[in-house]
Amino acid sequence: MGNRIVVVCTANMIRSPFIAGLLSSRLAATTEGRLGIESAGTAARPGDQAAPEILDLGRTYGLDLSAHRTRRLDDDVLATGDTVLCAERAHRRVVLDLRPDLLPSVFTVREFARLVDDEAVRAAASDWAGLVRAASRARLAGRSSAEDIDDVIDPVGRPQHVWTEFERQATQAVSTILGVIAGLPALESPAEGRQRAAGTRRDYRTRHAVPSSRRAARRG
Repeated sequence: MGNRIVVVCTANMIRSPFIAGLLSSRLAATTEGRLGIESAGTAARPGDQAAPEILDLGRTYGLDLSAHRTRRLDDDVLATGDTVLCAERAHRRVVLDLRPDLLPSVFTVREFARLVDDEAVRAAASDWAGLVRAASRARLAGRSSAEDIDDVIDPVGRPQHVWTEFERQATQAVSTILGVIAGLPALESPAEGRQRAAGTRRDYRTRHAVPSSRRAARRG
């Protein structure tokens, strides 16, 4: 399992660049570049900019998506070991038509967030590859939900309330995924590792400390 995430939607103009942008900007500070984030569209016309609406929405989250250019998903985009996070189940089917070997590591974004939010899945993983494997096993074990819950709604040409729902679905899924990643020991920063180790040592000393009355008895 590699350390690259490819986010996929239809045109690569709205959902996938926004989700990939959120992941990239937040992960840069927590994983120091150890997870690469890219995006593509199953029916994208290469070289287009992100939609104006998503440029505006991105800015509210501190994202500058002006440099984004659309890319069509094809076999050359995907590599062995990639984790692919799709906006919809329909995109997942396209990915698997291209690369059936990626079956264990292709999810919808919301599906992946739901699976890794399970305590047992988190406990089984110490790094990104382990997290993806644990999520895949959980899916095979039948930890599923109503199918429509796992898609990120497409807001193109829809009223404002649909755009608001898209924003909610996308940001909640990303927030969940980022929270789980932040807890992976193999991806934490050196400072976080030292802090966690110090906390572990303190907990150990607390659990194994000899009560003062017993210390006094030993000296006596």
